[in-house]
Amino acid sequence: MDAMGALRELWLGSAGRLAKRMHGLTDEEFFWEPAQPAWSVRPDPLAPSGWQIDYPFPPPVPAPVTTIGWRLVHLANGNWIRWEHAFGPGERMFPDLPVPGTAADAVRYWADSRQPIEEWMETAGPLDLNEVRPNPVGDPLPAGRTLSILLEEQIHHGAEIALLRDLYRRH
Repeated sequence: MDAMGALRELWLGSAGRLAKRMHGLTDEEFFWEPAQPAWSVRPDPLAPSGWQIDYPFPPPVPAPVTTIGWRLVHLANGNWIRWEHAFGPGERMFPDLPVPGTAADAVRYWADSRQPIEEWMETAGPLDLNEVRPNPVGDPLPAGRTLSILLEEQIHHGAEIALLRDLYRRH
């Protein structure tokens, strides 16, 4: 298996695991704050969708615990913004994105955010991973590095979401 095949397999496998773990996610779980302080998805009449995620800049150290909703939206927003800047028009930034305000909408939003990445991965080969692309938060990066950042985020936050669902059921 070449590098592109390995990345594709990891991407699809980790997405599939997280999709299974998201099955049946309720709004109550989505907004559950397991500790205080907590970052979450909150109503914001000034935001494009009427919702926004907590994310002051610069973030405090240590950052607060985050809800399932925050993690899922953060994951999808990272997909949208990194993808848009590396392979699309690069016009939007995080505040421009329509943050979903329900569990069901957030799961769909995350699934939709994966589609352009998966479409590119279907046709890309190992040499495409070396192509330098724009980066929304710094110097341009090889496409393979952008994909590995997205993959690291999906695995990392997917595991956190799975754990939070386990903890929620036992609280």
